[in-house]
Amino acid sequence: GIEWFIEAPDYDEDKSKGLKIIKPITSVIDGKIVQIFDIFTPLKEDIDEAKEYKEFYEICDFEVLASGHKFTGTFIDALEYIKANFKG
Repeated sequence: GIEWFIEAPDYDEDKSKGLKIIKPITSVIDGKIVQIFDIFTPLKEDIDEAKEYKEFYEICDFEVLASGHKFTGTFIDALEYIKANFKG
């Protein structure tokens, strides 16, 4: 697999708690996603499960550090981007 993550600039591991989704591993603070992490590219089933959690529908600005690509969308959009662009 390929290790990937989405992380808020102010992410604090000590203040976050896990969301009850198995894949990808997701941490929240005050009901907002602050980190999503996995070592496998998200599968369609993973994205479908994420769609069951309201937290994944927050609109955010995302930046792909490896390429500088930026976009605005939901965490679902970000998972779809990772699925399409990161093969491991």
